[in-house]
Amino acid sequence: MNPPPEPSQEVADAVARQRLVDVWLEARPTLVRFLTARIGSSSAAEDLVQDVWLRLQALTDEAVAEVRHPQAFLYRMAANLALDGSKAQRRAGVRDLEWRRAHGAGDLGDAADAPSAEDATWARMKLEKVMTEVGRMPPKAAEAFRLHKLAGLTQAEVAERMGVSRSAVEKYVSGALKELLLKVGWP
Repeated sequence: MNPPPEPSQEVADAVARQRLVDVWLEARPTLVRFLTARIGSSSAAEDLVQDVWLRLQALTDEAVAEVRHPQAFLYRMAANLALDGSKAQRRAGVRDLEWRRAHGAGDLGDAADAPSAEDATWARMKLEKVMTEVGRMPPKAAEAFRLHKLAGLTQAEVAERMGVSRSAVEKYVSGALKELLLKVGWP
């Protein structure tokens, strides 16, 4: 069993740890920018900088005492964490791809593009509300809205089909959109 450290050693350890903490606090904003540039996500960079902090707190006094260049040490630690995260993502992607292949999940785009059950239900309910409100609109406004927004015709095509001017179609559609926004909300 090791004897307890002498008071002067405890003070030296505390000073070294505080120096490292001070450098982290000062370098934090630039560390976030550094990591954001590397990984492309400011929120992920914030998480990694927080991970640097947690690792600093977990360092032993002996390890803290060995740090000669605190800022370089922090940047190296941050870069290593970013690299570890990148490798883990790549491994997870490969593992997921292998699992999909082994279990016949088919095209990866199918799973990624499919809405969740909650999103599909919400969209269906929203569409029902929209269609109910469109049914309550004046006939010309409802027809212009259906032709332009639902059937995908241009305003000029709608105007020709309805036998009205293009500006009338613009007024019908914008009025319908305002009404829907008030009654149903967006999105």
